[in-house]
Amino acid sequence: MARKEFPGDPRRSDAVVAYTTPENNSDGGIYYLVAFASSMGTLFLKSKPMGWLALISSLLSTFTDRQSASGASGSSRVSTITLAFTALMMAYMSELLVLFQRARGEAAAGAQ
Repeated sequence: MARKEFPGDPRRSDAVVAYTTPENNSDGGIYYLVAFASSMGTLFLKSKPMGWLALISSLLSTFTDRQSASGASGSSRVSTITLAFTALMMAYMSELLVLFQRARGEAAAGAQ
């Protein structure tokens, strides 16, 4: 059987919807980028202010993220906050170790 060509244009002129640009809504993408970059900077440079910037921007990224962009699991939100928190703890690790050693030494001296 021979194929028949469709006669004319299949679109209806009254059903055509004109394209409109989407509204400018912040989706948290810039906060995610700042959070990731400052978390990596904190890990490499041990900079405490950069670590706080990473934590704040990761929280902002989480709060301004669209539900449809991150999916139902939200794993990108959790990983962003976890990376920022880990970087901040690594920046403060030397002070924390000194405090733990002092507490341990005072506990050992008190027990004697």
